[in-house]
Amino acid sequence: MTSVMQDPIIYLHIPKTAGTSFRVSAEKYYGESNVLRDYGADSDNTSSDIIESFYDGDDLLSLQQVGLTKKLLCGHFSLPRYREVFPDSPIMTFFRHPVKRVVSEFFHFTNHYGYTGTLEEFYRNPKFQNRQHHTLGGAKPTDLDFYGLTELYDESLEMFNRRYGTDLQRSELNKGDYSPASVVTPTTEQLDEIFRLNQADLTLYKLALDHFDEQSTQSRIASGIATRYRGNLGGIRENKLFGWAIDSHTNVPARLNIAVNGVVQTTTTANKKRPDLVRSGIVTDGDCGFEVPLDSLGNVKHQDSISIVTEDGSFEIPNSPLVIAA
Repeated sequence: MTSVMQDPIIYLHIPKTAGTSFRVSAEKYYGESNVLRDYGADSDNTSSDIIESFYDGDDLLSLQQVGLTKKLLCGHFSLPRYREVFPDSPIMTFFRHPVKRVVSEFFHFTNHYGYTGTLEEFYRNPKFQNRQHHTLGGAKPTDLDFYGLTELYDESLEMFNRRYGTDLQRSELNKGDYSPASVVTPTTEQLDEIFRLNQADLTLYKLALDHFDEQSTQSRIASGIATRYRGNLGGIRENKLFGWAIDSHTNVPARLNIAVNGVVQTTTTANKKRPDLVRSGIVTDGDCGFEVPLDSLGNVKHQDSISIVTEDGSFEIPNSPLVIAA
């Protein structure tokens, strides 16, 4: 039995969870032209439609029109990013044991991104901690329409095919063909510290493991996850940080604290007009946008992390933090 499906499926590709293998299998089955990819504004893997409508133009209505003709939208982004644009889309992901995932990502960064720090420096960086928890943006595995487990990849792929009536075949890519000099064996003390630093991911993974075999054929739409605030950090355009935010309880513009490397630099009100959000049905009041000149945030430079949190400290805007590219 397969479930009724609204296109596109939104696939949250959490790094080092066999996500590239699944994406390539999906592209072979659906056809690359039917898959949208978002791996960041500077990634060669990001689809031109995403660059033009999301990063360059922040035109969510255009993105919605394009996306509804596709079968899959995937990439390194959190659940809230496209939840508002495609409210009826099923959302899926793969989970992996957090300790194994962190170590694997360290090897990947060392071999492919020129990372020269130590294993301890890597896993003590908050950016690489609890990645799975942050990707879900407050959701639980059981809120998703479907999830797989890296450790049970074949079973997960078979379950996906049964659920959606597809015939995706196994692909093995991006598994980590690392040079011997780059591979270190973590000590027991290092593994214990990674364990302690990723408790949110461990809780999430245990829940996913416990309920893996119980996944229903009934569609679950993760757009129903309740949150007071809604919004999105669109990125940087013309040397300005832009996006939108709204307080869903009062339907008034949100007050936002903007920090660089954890230090608040300015506070702004998201009250600029965003008629595109009204046209697409995402909000009813379009006075919810914000634009903040980068030069108002001090001397922002390569690899600085910009985060946006509501003034009451209760909600970090989806896609925050944003790390400044070279």
